[in-house]
Amino acid sequence: MGQGTPGGLNRGLGGDRKNEGDKKEKKFEPAAPPARVGRKQRKQKGPEAAARLPTVTPITKRKLRLLKLERIKDYLLMEEEFVTNQERLKPQEEKTEEDRSKVDDLRGSPMSVGNLEELIDENHAIVSSSVGPEYYVGILSFVDKDQLEPGCAILMHNKVRFLLDCFFG
Repeated sequence: MGQGTPGGLNRGLGGDRKNEGDKKEKKFEPAAPPARVGRKQRKQKGPEAAARLPTVTPITKRKLRLLKLERIKDYLLMEEEFVTNQERLKPQEEKTEEDRSKVDDLRGSPMSVGNLEELIDENHAIVSSSVGPEYYVGILSFVDKDQLEPGCAILMHNKVRFLLDCFFG
């Protein structure tokens, strides 16, 4: 009888409740994994640490590869711009070259002298040669049309009849 706590606060039911609460709260928890594997490395101090070179990692190789590919991309963009400019200018050069070759062919072949009989429109006229009949001919673009008058002497191409030049004799 005298073995209880003073004041009679310790009752049999109160102790049982405490034991039941411990059983509910206490569950199995696995241990936390280690933060690192292996021994902890100590930081070096002094001149050796300052003179030590950094380790080369794959990140450096990727950066170099990226820079190399960017240079290649820039070169290809410049090449593409050059090609598009050449394609844009090519039709003009071809047309000019074709016109020059046509004029050279006409000027280099045999010609005949005739008389301008009548102007039909800005690009056509009727001419008569000194030897044969009258012809309906086209006037080439390089002929000075201000000098063309009926009766003036003209220079014609023999094979395909074109009015090449007009001169006064």
